[in-house]
Amino acid sequence: MSDYQMDIKGDINSIEYSNIYEYLSIIDTNDKFTITFRENNNSSVKIINSMLEDNNFYIEDCGIRENGEYYIKARR
Repeated sequence: MSDYQMDIKGDINSIEYSNIYEYLSIIDTNDKFTITFRENNNSSVKIINSMLEDNNFYIEDCGIRENGEYYIKARR
């Protein structure tokens, strides 16, 4: 079991969604994946959650950290 992490520093756009999708392909069964980003845009959160679920990930936890970063913790 491995832990993967992806930190997005800027705005989430089509290039970032493509990068997330490519990253998902390397994560194997029982691996953990945490993605963090600053943008607290409800549609971005829904899109990322949908991407995870469509790729057989189970979302374990999500929320906003004290520093304002949004995070999503998932497992395949």
